Amino acid sequence: MINDSQTSRQLLQQTKNNGTALGAFNAGNLEIVKAIVAAAKIKESSLIIEASFGEVSHFGMENFLSVVKNLSKDLPFPILTNLDHGPGLEECQQAIEMGFDLVHFDGSSLPIEENIKITKVLVEQAHQKGVLVEAEINPIGNHSQSYLLDPEEVQGQYEYTDPQIAHDFVMETGVDLLAVFIGNLHGVYNSAPKLDLERLKLIADSTDCFLSLHGGSGLSEDDIKMAIAVGRIVKINVNTELRLAFKETLTNVLKGSEELAVYKLMGPVEAAVQKVVEEKLDLFNPSLL
Repeated sequence: MINDSQTSRQLLQQTKNNGTALGAFNAGNLEIVKAIVAAAKIKESSLIIEASFGEVSHFGMENFLSVVKNLSKDLPFPILTNLDHGPGLEECQQAIEMGFDLVHFDGSSLPIEENIKITKVLVEQAHQKGVLVEAEINPIGNHSQSYLLDPEEVQGQYEYTDPQIAHDFVMETGVDLLAVFIGNLHGVYNSAPKLDLERLKLIADSTDCFLSLHGGSGLSEDDIKMAIAVGRIVKINVNTELRLAFKETLTNVLKGSEELAVYKLMGPVEAAVQKVVEEKLDLFNPSLL
């Protein structure tokens, strides 16, 4: 956590200049935060630890920030915090006041005029506190039983980000990051969603803000590499793979143990989550290899 918009911006700009991306990993509990920080230490890599409003409601916003700060305070590189998919003005304002480094306002379900209006208010307030703002124009596709579906079935239900609309939105709001929808989907599907990289390049060429890619769990390595290289993506969100690693490992541990002390069960679980984070950091930043 650095809570300084200039330093956060410099980190994002350096990431972009290097042709790499920051991993943004969701954490809804202590064990996942510990695993993410442990991976950052091993790879000596900055990253973003984020929580959705549901996750932060479970964790406690102040608790989340305190845990991240305490676990990462001795690292020689910055760890940023982000409120992921903040649902409204009030929730995002609370995150700004509490000291998140970034706040993602998801106004994608609103009429574009209302989305712009709220985003502008948040940008003005956030910048006064040294916080960066991420916005979203088009909903990032998802499905509750994604693993059973072909990604094309879900992609076809959503409207892809239009480069001209993205340009106008960024110009009018002054937003720092834009979450694009170019075929990326939340969740893991029975095959990797295919990204519209030509559209991404047009968006990158027509906007002067940083771009983020949600749905990093289910994408192919080649598409991720191309999104960074061609579309200058600087932030890639990963959540589902962490949850799967956590749940599947914990299930297996519980099947093979009579242990009642929960903390004694968490070692393999944290290790499994840490492994996923390390692999993603290698993918997003090949210089770590």
